[in-house]
Amino acid sequence: MKKLVNRLRKKKQASMAADQPSSMRITNETVAEHRERILAGGRKFKYPLQTPKHRIVLVTVLIVVLAVGAFLGIFTWGLYLGQNTSQFALRLTQVLPYPVAAADGQQVRYSDYLQELRSSLHYLSTKENVNFSSEDGKRQLEYQKRLALNKAIENAYVMKLAKQQKISITNKEVNAFVQQEIANNQLGVSEQVFRQVISDYYDWSFDEYKSSVKNQLLRKKVVASMDIVGRQRITTALNDIRSGKDFTEEVKAASDDSLAKTSGGDMGFVSKNTDDPNGLLSVAQKLQPGQVSDVIEGVDGFYLIKLFDIKDNTLHLAKLYVMYKTFEQQLANLKTNHKIQEYIKVSQTANPSNQ
Repeated sequence: MKKLVNRLRKKKQASMAADQPSSMRITNETVAEHRERILAGGRKFKYPLQTPKHRIVLVTVLIVVLAVGAFLGIFTWGLYLGQNTSQFALRLTQVLPYPVAAADGQQVRYSDYLQELRSSLHYLSTKENVNFSSEDGKRQLEYQKRLALNKAIENAYVMKLAKQQKISITNKEVNAFVQQEIANNQLGVSEQVFRQVISDYYDWSFDEYKSSVKNQLLRKKVVASMDIVGRQRITTALNDIRSGKDFTEEVKAASDDSLAKTSGGDMGFVSKNTDDPNGLLSVAQKLQPGQVSDVIEGVDGFYLIKLFDIKDNTLHLAKLYVMYKTFEQQLANLKTNHKIQEYIKVSQTANPSNQ
């Protein structure tokens, strides 16, 4: 039986071989032709994929572009209409130069506005327990928005004026101011603790704090250089005093401080640890009793200081103050002449109780 099965199988194979065309049989003469036929059969699966591969890349790029465009569109809508104040919005606007306003052609970066606003809101919510969802909190929020936008606009305009006047602030000046602040703080803390206080109170990194200091120093230098009339007034007052005129009488004649006019500028005894944004106390400590300082360029005006006495940790001194006016006048003129454009809607009032 087994022999019969084998014979039938061989007969069937012989019959199939006889029916197969000679061209399908693999011999030494047809092996090349057979190889080419197999490769040609594979090419019909390979080549159709080459065109879709380029198409896939194109479609992928289009999808990414559309997704990024949609994201930026939604983000921009949330920024200008929704007025997004999140940390994410701050970080993204620090990378992308979104403007929040323009001052005499100078763009005001949205990130500068958000940095000021978020700092104020953080302090009020964490240290003053202000609830910005309440009616009073909403009024306070609008008030802080106005303050932050005004400051961002002023800083941008200062930068424009600084470029025109070729005025700059070096990192050395910033670091010196910061170290002075750390040395003069009333808590007597280390730099590490000071950094932590900056973060806790204002939600700023130390670099952001130094950026704020740089803006402050630049503003003071620019505003002082612009106020030629004020400088002439304070210089004339100093010359009169050094020529023998009584300091008290000069204060009454030349000071822009109405309260100081009645007291002759006498500030009484002031602690050396008192907050000193204008640097008056640091200058006074270098004087001898009875001596009058040179002109001091403060944050808000020019000053002259006369030291009367030093007692323990206090200084008895008097001041003569001449206000900076030129910068504020120019800024007011920009508003009057509609040269300040704001790209978000913020209340114009500067008093939260009037909202």
